[in-house]
Amino acid sequence: MQPDVSFVLPVYNKAAALPYFFASLLAQTGNISFEVVFIDDVSTDNSLEILNEFAAAHDFVRVIGNKVNAGPSIRLNQGVQKAQGTYLALFDCDEILAPNAIETMLSLAKRYGADMVHGRGRKTAAPIEEVVAEPIGENFNFTIHNDPLARILGRGMVRMTWLVTRELFHKAGGCDEAVFVQDESLALRLALKARSVVEADMIVTMVPDMGSHISQNTLQLNHDRFLVHLNFLLEHPELPSGVRLKLYQKCISAIKKARRDGAPFAAIPILTRYIIGKLGLVDPDPEYLMSYRNIFQKLSKIRRIEEK
Repeated sequence: MQPDVSFVLPVYNKAAALPYFFASLLAQTGNISFEVVFIDDVSTDNSLEILNEFAAAHDFVRVIGNKVNAGPSIRLNQGVQKAQGTYLALFDCDEILAPNAIETMLSLAKRYGADMVHGRGRKTAAPIEEVVAEPIGENFNFTIHNDPLARILGRGMVRMTWLVTRELFHKAGGCDEAVFVQDESLALRLALKARSVVEADMIVTMVPDMGSHISQNTLQLNHDRFLVHLNFLLEHPELPSGVRLKLYQKCISAIKKARRDGAPFAAIPILTRYIIGKLGLVDPDPEYLMSYRNIFQKLSKIRRIEEK
């Protein structure tokens, strides 16, 4: 029988967090059938051993092992290919789920016919073994966006706290596999094909500081952000000029921030392009951006797909 929800969870060196995350997953409330697909990305700790223990104890858990480290974009796509649920629950597995996170997100999706629902995470300084995620109450705010792409091109919706239909994920083509980290590309690609997105200010996960988030590398984030939006521009010349301009502005913003973080970009051309981009006085031609892509590709200390 097809499960309601598939948790699809890439794993790399999460041994310290996995037992606590999995316990919060098992504690989910509601009459919801689910499966769990873990994809190990060649962890060097004992993550895979822990995952296999989960699978041995629970027949709804599947573990996919690999022989090369390829990054979360490729691994998330790999896991979704094996998933069977009507909906996909996409989270980081070093966090703690609110006990009614999936029940609440699923209710919103069904009630409003949305194929994307996004919640929030709350950071905590407590060690993960002491973290308690409170149930989501009834007094949270949410907005239904019927132009998902316009909303995603705004701010603040890239955290992996998603419930999306599996149909939408496949229609969107999943994550951009040319980019190591999936957060930016996944939201953007899903939004292009989605009917609507529900954005809720409810706290669906508690986020302890595990000291291993790739998001701590801001140069990596801006490298990935630039490539995601440039690739999207190149792939979708049919988009309206206003949307293309917004994508162009995202690229220029990423270049500007990467220079702040040490990337060797000349300041004056970037500042000029940033200002005229903000004013909407530039043709969003991705060809201008290719020289910056070449410099990004030469930066050190950046995880890239070709390194797998």
